[in-house]
Amino acid sequence: MAYRNHAEIGRAVRDSFVPRNEIWITSKIAPGKVKNYDDCLSATDKMLKEIDVEYLDMLLIHTPKLGKEPTIELWKCLIEEKRLGRVKVIGVSNFNQKEIEDIAEATAGEMPEANEIQQHPWSTESWKQLARWQNENNIATIAYTSLGGSRFHRSESGNVDWPPVVTDLAKNHGATEAQILLKWALQRGIAVIPGSGSEKHIKENLQLPKIHMAEPELLRVENAEPPMEWWDAKRGPQKYTDEEA
Repeated sequence: MAYRNHAEIGRAVRDSFVPRNEIWITSKIAPGKVKNYDDCLSATDKMLKEIDVEYLDMLLIHTPKLGKEPTIELWKCLIEEKRLGRVKVIGVSNFNQKEIEDIAEATAGEMPEANEIQQHPWSTESWKQLARWQNENNIATIAYTSLGGSRFHRSESGNVDWPPVVTDLAKNHGATEAQILLKWALQRGIAVIPGSGSEKHIKENLQLPKIHMAEPELLRVENAEPPMEWWDAKRGPQKYTDEEA
């Protein structure tokens, strides 16, 4: 719903001949178009028809920007969709702790199972603290922009300007810089969903070296100077806005 690509996803699933239970499909409710409980039910039905599947593995509310009460209504819709079996896992995206607590308090403690947020070594402390809080409350943290986002950290030559610390660690561990950042996230208990249009990079992302960075190495990455133009997280302490979505 948020990315208008369901028909293409459905075609890819059919053409792959991979059994449905071996494919994970996540989609999002886009509050810019879906503004209430009934809209949400209709949107989920449309998603399933467009992808041509009987259920979604995960459905997220893309952003809490509608405000507290409308967001609670969308959350109630996701709870109902899970009860009906049309969605297996329900969660949110771009929510901070208080926004999560608001929807849980309004639904007898029904917490999201995941929150997709910007998360990388140079995210602000408020977002890192959120990831720690989510881990303590059995909410999976899913990181987008794990590698900064291709729009945000390209040099004039078109290459990525990685911090020297990351390049040194990559050489020491026989990995690429991107793999070091993905391993950083995984070792911090954060799921990653890197995207790429390059077959080579997709394979690299899926086949992370069997390395384990020691805590001092993880801290070296976090304390390094962020790459130029890296997308900085801003929205953490604020409520019900849309700066990151």
